Amino acid sequence: MQRTRRNSILSLTAITVLGLTACGSGDTSDATGPITLEFPSWQAEDPAFGAWWSEVIAEYEAQHSDVDIDFYQVPFGSYVDQLTTRFAANDQPEIVHLPARNASEFASRGWLAPLDAHLDGTDIPEAWTPLQTEMEGEGQSYGVLLLGYGYTLYYNADLLEQAGVPVPTTGEEVVAAAEAITGNGVYGFGATTQQSPDNYTELMSFITGNGGALADGSVFTVDTPEAIAGMEQYRAALAQAPAGIQTQQRNELFLNGNIAMLLDGPFFVAELDGAAESVAGSLKTGAAPFETIPGGVSNSIHLPTGLDERTEQAAWEFIELASSAEWQERYTELAAVPAPRAGSITEEALTDRPELELFQELADEAVSIYPQDAQQREEFTRLSQIVSEAAITLTTTDTPTPEVAASLQEQLVREFGSGS
Repeated sequence: MQRTRRNSILSLTAITVLGLTACGSGDTSDATGPITLEFPSWQAEDPAFGAWWSEVIAEYEAQHSDVDIDFYQVPFGSYVDQLTTRFAANDQPEIVHLPARNASEFASRGWLAPLDAHLDGTDIPEAWTPLQTEMEGEGQSYGVLLLGYGYTLYYNADLLEQAGVPVPTTGEEVVAAAEAITGNGVYGFGATTQQSPDNYTELMSFITGNGGALADGSVFTVDTPEAIAGMEQYRAALAQAPAGIQTQQRNELFLNGNIAMLLDGPFFVAELDGAAESVAGSLKTGAAPFETIPGGVSNSIHLPTGLDERTEQAAWEFIELASSAEWQERYTELAAVPAPRAGSITEEALTDRPELELFQELADEAVSIYPQDAQQREEFTRLSQIVSEAAITLTTTDTPTPEVAASLQEQLVREFGSGS
């Protein structure tokens, strides 16, 4: 079935007209008519996650002849901003897919419906990863987590061997290997070196890996020795990375053999299938090269507030189907990442992706790179922008790292308070 994106202006107009009509006439003729559930996502065109979503949608529509799901792509870089604008204009989609780090912020604005009444009739609370608690706030659940993970080192074994360096197991070894490899159009390390939401995750991976943290509760700690050490490693590694690139360009360079190492979540493994033939056999995975494995929550699914009862039930039944044992097992097979439902890694999935065993171990060990303080979580968009700006300062200026850390600490305290 063809998927088409609705025009937001037309949607707003239609909502207004229908609202006025309903208020004026009390017409409830749509109570049994067809339902369209709009479902924007940055994963719609992803070869792994998009394939899984498409299969779930096809199954759901086969079971619900009166419901159509309008699933379409929105670029990740602008996704949260676009969705924020739509919610502010009361033009929210019926199925809300979010980077999980932004869920608390949306919930705090009253935009996400509590799911406790729906969850009580399922085994999700018992069967799900403990990271599901990231979806809770003020004693209520506002979403279903779709992926929690630990970071993985992706590396080109041939490039490391040619440079005479071992697979790194520490941050210092990453920097040394990257410096040994860089040259003649090949870069030792790959990262996002333009302003992007990924600046936060990449910098915080190094900080967390070195035993540092963004904050201890509500008290910011980015000027501690551990955090500064992580910033120094991040800066040194990115000195061996291509300048001025976004994440997709980084990925393409790695898959073509022009980048030797990068850090990413388990979701990147599916990209290896698209590697150039000349390098495909040399692309490997290993644990993130830190004493502390950095990790976090990737994405989650929600219901918006304000849906009528029938539409809310239809949208929830889609979430429930995606959360079932059958489709969680299919998730591990297609996306090649550990699904949040316990016991979802099948023998078939392990045969196709032996890396799943490593990914599960890393997920079990990982320390989150995201804030735990309620205010920081609720205002994550602004917080991550501030941290991302510091990351860009590290990669584009000569300002000493301790000064960057002190400035970042001061700005975070000024914006969010000093905690207690």
